[in-house]
Amino acid sequence: MDTESIFNQNVDYLIQIRDEVSRCNQLEQYSKQLKDKQDKLQKVISQEEKSIHDEITTTVKKRKNEIEKTYDDQLDAGRKKIKKAQDEKSREKLERVGQRVDEETADVKEHTRQLKTEMVTLFKKNHVPSFCRSELYYVLFMPKGVKEILALIVFILIGLAGIPYGSYRLFSGVVFAGKKFAEAPYFMAIVIALTLLIVLGIYFLIFNLTKVRHRDVIAEGRKIRNQMVANDKNVQAIKNAINKDKDESRYELGEYDARIEKLQEELDVVAQQKQNALTEFEQQTKQVITDEINGRRQGKVEELKRQCEAAGEEQGQTEAQIKESSLNIADRYAKYLGKNICKEETLNDIINIMQTEQIDTISEGIAIYKGETPHRNQESLPEEESNPRRG
Repeated sequence: MDTESIFNQNVDYLIQIRDEVSRCNQLEQYSKQLKDKQDKLQKVISQEEKSIHDEITTTVKKRKNEIEKTYDDQLDAGRKKIKKAQDEKSREKLERVGQRVDEETADVKEHTRQLKTEMVTLFKKNHVPSFCRSELYYVLFMPKGVKEILALIVFILIGLAGIPYGSYRLFSGVVFAGKKFAEAPYFMAIVIALTLLIVLGIYFLIFNLTKVRHRDVIAEGRKIRNQMVANDKNVQAIKNAINKDKDESRYELGEYDARIEKLQEELDVVAQQKQNALTEFEQQTKQVITDEINGRRQGKVEELKRQCEAAGEEQGQTEAQIKESSLNIADRYAKYLGKNICKEETLNDIINIMQTEQIDTISEGIAIYKGETPHRNQESLPEEESNPRRG
């Protein structure tokens, strides 16, 4: 159809064009609805697939943790049994080591006891005070060895420095507190001098009354004490040797060793069972759980995918129809009437004008729509009525 033929068509032909444009618009709207439907379905599919994945992950983790906890509880119980058996063995060994020490040091201890008795008898027989048998006495008046000499030095420092200074602080700060003379240097010298005289006096008094008077007895006591010290060192050496002895056969602890070994074997079996169970879980059970959840929920996903695919196919068909309709409108009408005229709203307006004013041709209807030609109603009115501004 040429240009002149289209413009000479009546309103029915324009209605036909409007209907084709309307149908194309409806197809475009429907295509958009189908696209929205696909987007929603794809979102639901993604959410459902994530939910399935999360359920699989959570279930697998939960089942695996249950398996691990079951075996870990057994392993913990087994370790506690082993610890208990080892503690019992340690207590028994400690007791038997103590018995061995007592047995192997019995002679030395008996000798020490005899030496103590001998020393007591010697001092009583010669009327020597009992405190002269003490370790402190021999440190102060007859030291021997590095340990006792160091102890003597400490006591000398205490007697010649600590006690005098302490006495001065006592008298100046407590007894004569607030007195002026207590702060004078001579007061300090007097207190320290008197204290030294008292300390040294006591020391030499004891020295003369005991060591000088009973020199031979004190010297013999020194020899006895030396033997006692040697015996103590011997006892300690025996203890150290026994404690370092790794051979436990003499303590008859085989019963404990057998029980510990059996418990350890049971623990190893449980540990292997745990490893086997976890391996089986990873290789088989995990897949069974996955298949079960997928089998239960995958049907919904497949149905959603089917709906999405169907919507996509339908949209494709609709788009093809839109393309065909758009090309048809463009080729048959728009290239003559213009793209702006071939719009549903515009066509409705022109149709309304043609029907209202009983216009015969599309050309005239378009002209009135564009304002190029006045409405017929305006032409039929008197000049005064058609132009209300006049007068």
